[in-house]
Amino acid sequence: MNKKCPTFAKLINVGNMAKSLIVISFLMLLLSCRTTIETFQTSDTNKIGVKSNKFRGTIFKNSYVNIFPIPSNDTSKRFTPTKEDIALAENILKEQITKANTPRINQLGRRQHIDENLNKYFRQYIGIINEQGDRVVHINLSWDKFTIFDRIKGYGDDRLGFTSDYSMTLDGGSRYWSVNVNMTTKTLYGLSVNGVA
Repeated sequence: MNKKCPTFAKLINVGNMAKSLIVISFLMLLLSCRTTIETFQTSDTNKIGVKSNKFRGTIFKNSYVNIFPIPSNDTSKRFTPTKEDIALAENILKEQITKANTPRINQLGRRQHIDENLNKYFRQYIGIINEQGDRVVHINLSWDKFTIFDRIKGYGDDRLGFTSDYSMTLDGGSRYWSVNVNMTTKTLYGLSVNGVA
């Protein structure tokens, strides 16, 4: 009786199929890690909602008039950041926040390191053209991932939504912070983490 052994050609085909599955799986993993951003008009004509697979926030149009703390040298002109501006600002933030946050001021414990928890914050974006003519996106960040245990203890902040006004919170440590992204020079500056009372 002559048993047929798998031929070398059949083994190669199985090997190629396995390689193809590995490559496809790897590509799917890469695509799932990619940040997607969607914008939409809110019920407030001065605010644009931002939804991402990693965070959410609000873009304030240049017509927004409520007072908010922006460095005085950056208030000469305003612009409304686009979806592309937000994507670039978020990319610069992600790449440069660890270095900018090196002293880790007002961040008590690893769970409170802002650079390790970027996706857990609600964002508020304001577009500014500074005196040098550079486009700057000011990002105000507020903690957005309270656990059930936080809520049982009485911690929580449901004040921020897509139509909320610019939020200014005193104290709160690393749960509330802001930073500026210079879109022209592609640099991060002006990191300010709230104090701890």
